[in-house]
Amino acid sequence: MSHLPSVLGRAVLLLAAVLLPALTPWVVPARPDLVVLVVAAAALLHGPVTGALVGLAGGWLVDLAPPGTEVLGSAALVYAGAGALVGTARRYAAWSPLVPLVATVVGAAAVLAVRGTASAAGVGLAAPGDLLWTLLVTSVVAVVALPLLVALERWWTVRGWA
Repeated sequence: MSHLPSVLGRAVLLLAAVLLPALTPWVVPARPDLVVLVVAAAALLHGPVTGALVGLAGGWLVDLAPPGTEVLGSAALVYAGAGALVGTARRYAAWSPLVPLVATVVGAAAVLAVRGTASAAGVGLAAPGDLLWTLLVTSVVAVVALPLLVALERWWTVRGWA
């Protein structure tokens, strides 16, 4: 029962990450992937298993939120893999403040690479230019948002909620 606040908090963050880009206007041709940032924060602090589980939950929300994905569960698997991938960088995060950021950008690139590959196979639509813009915008937003999300994860851990 002590983990309930962190689970609910992550659920709210994931829901906001899925809905916020659709509700806000952007001046660039792409929107940041905020779900991967929430997943990365959990993965960087708690490791690949938590990253995969949070990624799975976030991916299900992406699958279900309009317009969703054509293959139900595909985003859930992709985000779970990205969470596990970013979580492997946990042990190296103390080496440099750039390690978490690089791991997050690699996780975002993995999600977008799968999206581009699926589009090339005829599932969904994703132009290569849009994917690159999304990666760039996600990387820029990660510089500010990732430290805040990791701090929130740490706060939950210190309080004994994670």
